[in-house]
Order: sequence, then structure tokens, then C-alpha cells
Amino acid sequence: MKRNQVIIIIVGFIIVAGAAWMLVAASQKEGNTKQQSSSATPDKKETKQVDDNKFATLTGTAFDEAYIADMMAHHEGAVNMGEQALSASERPEIKELANEIVFTQSREMAKMSEWQQEWGFDATMGAHGSHGGGANDMAGEMMDMGASLDGLKGDDFDKVFLEQMIIHHQQAVDMSKYADTNAERQEIKDLASAVIEAQEKEIAQMKQWQAAWGFKTTDTKAS
Repeated sequence: MKRNQVIIIIVGFIIVAGAAWMLVAASQKEGNTKQQSSSATPDKKETKQVDDNKFATLTGTAFDEAYIADMMAHHEGAVNMGEQALSASERPEIKELANEIVFTQSREMAKMSEWQQEWGFDATMGAHGSHGGGANDMAGEMMDMGASLDGLKGDDFDKVFLEQMIIHHQQAVDMSKYADTNAERQEIKDLASAVIEAQEKEIAQMKQWQAAWGFKTTDTKAS
């Protein structure tokens, strides 16, 4: 074989080998970049799980203060939706439930406000219908729920009201289920127990109404 042909073959081999090495290096760099990006930014599902477990990780006074702040904002949302139902719904069953929600949860809100003052916690709510201090995220979510009912009447109102109130009640149950083991004060444990008992009963009743009135039954299974 002539010398020139040998040189050409060697140069060609070097070019091919170099191109292959560059492709491998680029692939490895891309894989490392993806891995670093994945590690730095948790996915939405993981973040949601952390948020959902807020009361599972709090204990003692920290649990008591956070529970009161969030539950006051939560009750405020239920009372507001109940008041909407009294004027917008045409069903006596809905009106009776709404009356019970307004009466019971307004009374519990007043008691929790007294506890905040007595135990030296930050006041998180002013007059009925306003939100302040802590629990702003909860208050905002409750306002969004109430806004979904604006302008609705009759069956349209009842359908959305039942769906939103079932979800709302389930949130209260989920918040309260950790109190027996994580709360410091017996008053919080007793309130949480009462919330679970009353709102699980009302959830079952509202689901029965959904089935009886031809509405889609709201799923409250844990995600």
C-alpha cells in the first residue's frame, strides 16, 4: 500500500474516532444536566405532599397555634358559603344545613379567637368577613371557593355548593385528624374531635343528596 493511502486511512480513522468521542461526551453532559435539574427542583406531586402533611409534622404549641389560625380561616369560608346558600338555594335541606354550618362554626370561631388571646397567639382574623395575619393562604383558598358560587341559583347553585362544601369539610377533617396525637392542649383535641364527628356526618349526608338529586358524587378519597 502506498504511503499516501496509509496516511489518508489514518486521518479518516482519527476523524471518525474524534466525532464519536464528541457525541459520547455531549450525551453524558446532557444526562448530568437533566439529573442536576431534577434534583434541584422537586416535582409538583412531592411539593403537594409536603403541604398536605403540614399538621402531621407540627407538634405541641406550634401545632395548636397553626391549627387555630388555619381553622378560623377555614370556618370563615364555610360560614360565607352557608350565608350564600341561605339566599341562593331553593331546597330546604340545603338551607337547614347552611343554618347549622353558620351557627356551629361561628361559635367555634369565637372560641378559637378567645384562645388566641388567652394563650398569647397572634390574632389572625378581625371582624366576620375579613382575613388577616397568618393563614393567608388558607383564607385565599376559602375566598376562591366562595367565589365559585357567585351568580348561581337553583340546581346550578346546589350542585356546586355540595361539591365545594364536601371538599371543604374533608379539608377540615384532614387538618383535624392529627390533633389527638400532636396538639398540646386538650381544648384543641376536643375541638378537632368535634369537627371530625360533625363534618364526616355532613359529608355523608351531602353525598346522599348528590345521589338522590342526580348530581355527580364528589370523591373524597385520600390522594
